[in-house]
Amino acid sequence: MTIISDSDATLELQRILPQHQSAITLLNTTLQNPQVRQITWLDLACGKGQIISQLKENLSDENRKKIVYDGYDINVGFTKVASRIAGNLDFKDYNFNHGDLSKFTNILEPSQKFDFITCTNVAHELHPNCFVTLVIESLKRLSDIGQLFIYDMESLINPELGALPLKGNEIKDLLNIIFECVGSQYKVHPSVWIHKTCRGWSVVINRPHLNVCNGVFDDKKEEITNRVKDKISNILEIRFNECCELLNTFTIYGADTAEDEQLKLAALYEFWAISNAKEEIK
Repeated sequence: MTIISDSDATLELQRILPQHQSAITLLNTTLQNPQVRQITWLDLACGKGQIISQLKENLSDENRKKIVYDGYDINVGFTKVASRIAGNLDFKDYNFNHGDLSKFTNILEPSQKFDFITCTNVAHELHPNCFVTLVIESLKRLSDIGQLFIYDMESLINPELGALPLKGNEIKDLLNIIFECVGSQYKVHPSVWIHKTCRGWSVVINRPHLNVCNGVFDDKKEEITNRVKDKISNILEIRFNECCELLNTFTIYGADTAEDEQLKLAALYEFWAISNAKEEIK
């Protein structure tokens, strides 16, 4: 995972973000089943604990006590903040691990399974190849009843140098390649959300719906890698050409309004991010 210095972890204790509300609603649906005694939850790129900061209001005392929470982040300082929050939630247990997201599979044992995995506001910081690998390795670590929840923005309110937000339709194409390669009939259709200041997308993947064993992902690794690489190259080329066309327009005609200036700045950020991504995929 490339380090993006413009990126930072959000922590607003008086606010729950829409993507976290969606994730917690999914989690609570399972927790309310009286037959469920324990839920193992892996929160990738947990940051300062924004997603768990509202759980005293969102979940009952009884349901919080069913949760075994594992936070994972590259920043030790962030997880210290998240750990203080987790310590006040009466979880059944909680733990934090540290490392680059691209290497989390070396830190968490392959045999360790989770009923719920969340990955929010992360995809734009990863090269698309790394994102696809993260999805596959997350699916392999889901329990037989596990769910994977992913959310990210199609555009950033505050551009981050080097960040490359993918669009919902691009995510759909990449994920469906995985499922096709492993012989699953499952098709993913990301939901696209129009917020006040940006657009976002979300995906929920239920492990039982895939109807394939983990070994198939390894057996089909080369095919997945090749097909995903081709698709990413195609996505980047289209995006690069669109970006160049827009920048060329501003070069010729200038930016007359504040909105034009914002578009020009966003295009410059995207040009840099796509250029880097094209170099990495060669």
